Amino acid sequence: MKNFITRTITGTFFVSSIIASVILSHIAFAVLFFLMAIFGYWEFQKLVSKESSLSRQLPGLIAAMIVYVIFALFSLSIIGGYSLWLIFPILIILASIHLIFRAKDSLKSITADISGIVFVVIPIVLLNFYLNPTQIPGYHTPWLLLGMFAILWTHDTFAYLTGSLFGKHPLYKSISPKKSWEGSIGGFGFAIIAAYVISIFSPILMMWHWITLAIIITVFGTIGDLAESLLKRKAGVKDSGNILPGHGGILDRLDSILFVSPIVYLLILLFIS
Repeated sequence: MKNFITRTITGTFFVSSIIASVILSHIAFAVLFFLMAIFGYWEFQKLVSKESSLSRQLPGLIAAMIVYVIFALFSLSIIGGYSLWLIFPILIILASIHLIFRAKDSLKSITADISGIVFVVIPIVLLNFYLNPTQIPGYHTPWLLLGMFAILWTHDTFAYLTGSLFGKHPLYKSISPKKSWEGSIGGFGFAIIAAYVISIFSPILMMWHWITLAIIITVFGTIGDLAESLLKRKAGVKDSGNILPGHGGILDRLDSILFVSPIVYLLILLFIS
């Protein structure tokens, strides 16, 4: 019972902070997700790297921060698109630091750091593009992000509930034994219902757009969830971290969005083209 109360309080705070940042301002959203991206990157490093000391993680952590800030400033129209080219020299410098100072395991360090930036930081910072009128003209309202998160949270919640009640057939037993086909089907069904309800009130996108988004979100959200489960399984841990009492780490809460963010963004571009 105590764990349920803790999960409820933490979950409510987590969801409320995201909703508030989306509605409040793009800057508030960028700052909140900067913190999430960096904590998520740190957790990713602990999962894939046996050595998690600050001295080992610091170069990648600094590079991750710079990459996020560059993308975020571009999404806020503070700097131009040319600035995105700075990402490449940053990654080259990061690799060079490992080659010079960590010659023995430089390849592992480079792979871990760059994959963390690509797998965690960039998908999270890409969410800022959803609020930029120059990136998705006419669709840069809070509705898009809130609708996407609502569908994702609905899927996760009902996948858990239906899986707990009716789950008998493992979805992918070798990676995540507790996830079931029954849970996935239940989560998918309620996600479609959520998309339909959102389409009734949403001032942007038509019903078939939202239904399509729901399908994409549930499929790639599940893939992202399984990918993080695989990392945790290989690392021999239950949670990616403990920053969210009752829920684990940031990656445990945002694993689904890592695959969903870029795919949905490309889909929106197709909708408006």
